[in-house]
Amino acid sequence: MRVNVLSPGFTTSNGSAFLFPLVVHQKELQNANIDVRFVNRSASTLTDCDVLAIDSKEFRHDWSPERQSRTLDLISSYGNSGGNPGGNSGTKVVWFDTSDSTGTLQSRVFPAVDRYLKSQILADKTEYTREIYGGRIYSEYYHEKADITDEAPAAIDSPISAEDTSKLGVSWNSGLSDYSTYGPWKIALYDRIPLSRLLRHPSRIENPGSQRSNDLSARFGATYRRASARYQREKIREILSSRLDTQKLNRRGYMKELRNSKVVLSPFGWGEITLKDFEVFLTGGMLLKPSMDHMATWPDFYEKDVTYLAHCWDLLDLEQQIDWAIDNDSEREAIAYEGQRRYIEYTSGPNAGEHFANHLKKMLST
Repeated sequence: MRVNVLSPGFTTSNGSAFLFPLVVHQKELQNANIDVRFVNRSASTLTDCDVLAIDSKEFRHDWSPERQSRTLDLISSYGNSGGNPGGNSGTKVVWFDTSDSTGTLQSRVFPAVDRYLKSQILADKTEYTREIYGGRIYSEYYHEKADITDEAPAAIDSPISAEDTSKLGVSWNSGLSDYSTYGPWKIALYDRIPLSRLLRHPSRIENPGSQRSNDLSARFGATYRRASARYQREKIREILSSRLDTQKLNRRGYMKELRNSKVVLSPFGWGEITLKDFEVFLTGGMLLKPSMDHMATWPDFYEKDVTYLAHCWDLLDLEQQIDWAIDNDSEREAIAYEGQRRYIEYTSGPNAGEHFANHLKKMLST
């Protein structure tokens, strides 16, 4: 199977996480008869493939009202060999939505693509057939339960049809990248100097059972322009204001604190999944998050009370869950161990490449 990947490169965190396993697991992909090649829009062989995989970031600046029609026509043409003499008229066009949340979808592209794969989706796909307040299911929750109103409450896009939900599936989440202390810098360097040795999953893994003097870490910003997106973080800061400092640190100081922390709180942001989740798995603390039961993703790093400890979205049990985790060493460490074990299995473990290749083949063959 020849797969051409159209992407702007390692320019964003989510875009990097989309590309990272495609580069790192090339050997396993080849063993699975998946030939991955990276292309740009002007490549003469752009559609000379079985599957054209499009990173949504490739067209992130092409949706102004005056350009939208042209953009859709261009994407539609890719399924018809894109006008290239050597193109494959049977090319399957697969859109990879690498945006942050389960949120609403880039519904305008559905008629132009064969499959629409997203890093994380709502477990109930019928939710996408209605408009979701603020474009996020938790924004809608806080709007309804706490009367939080956005200045611009509309979803980013319109709902999709029930028929189009059959095109919708799960790709892979942002966990498949390098979240070590210097990982972001190495990835940024790779975007300029593509040396394969710069892309490696972290080898430094902290034992969850190591001595940790800090009970709780909860470092995060709360500056999102949408009130319904920042509300959860603002409320958590208010609840924890007498217990600890929640202001952000520089990266080295932050990673040092994670390695010394028993419990790490990771609220929702623009999306439910945050990069902190994976930093916690690496540094061995126990991850505490709002319940993720509404979400489907791959790999499944989020099994409630197995790989992470959940608290309710209304935050009424937040301090209770924190205190339970701090007081119950063996139970807390068991959750931290399993979260870390599962994370390693799909990133740096001996079968990680095979897991990824099998998942990709299944996705693209459906």
